[in-house]
Amino acid sequence: MKRYLIYSIALGLIWCFVHGTITPTNFLVGLVLGPFVIYPFRELYDFTRKKTYINTVRKIPHQLKFLSVLLIEIIKANIMVAKIVLSPKMDIKPGIVAVPIRTVTDTGITAIANTITLTPGTLTLDVSDDRKVLYVHAIDASDPQGVRDSIRDDLEKYVLEAFE
Repeated sequence: MKRYLIYSIALGLIWCFVHGTITPTNFLVGLVLGPFVIYPFRELYDFTRKKTYINTVRKIPHQLKFLSVLLIEIIKANIMVAKIVLSPKMDIKPGIVAVPIRTVTDTGITAIANTITLTPGTLTLDVSDDRKVLYVHAIDASDPQGVRDSIRDDLEKYVLEAFE
């Protein structure tokens, strides 16, 4: 219940910013509408799991590190894709690679899947029913183990630190 109140207060503030004027009336409208917005999405978030704010704050440096690694990986992947596109002979073997993942929470799985999709040259296609494998399309899957290792070592490690 406490989280609903906190989220409702946050949505009240967001409502003020969206509306363009910060007044007590606008805030109260957002505060009253907040639970109606949150309630349909309650199954997406585990409100029963105890989450301390200290742990949330402690993860901020890891999330910033993840963001910096993500930006570096995006730049590296852009250069790789540009080389492939600009080369006169396209020596690529696109394919789908099954990548086992260590993340277990919805947030972690979503973060790693979106990170893979944001990286040029790769696209997350599906998550297995047991949520232990991601199916990834790679522009160059000539070395499937290399794709798996790259995702596991360069991306997933930081997702685990930041979101699990």
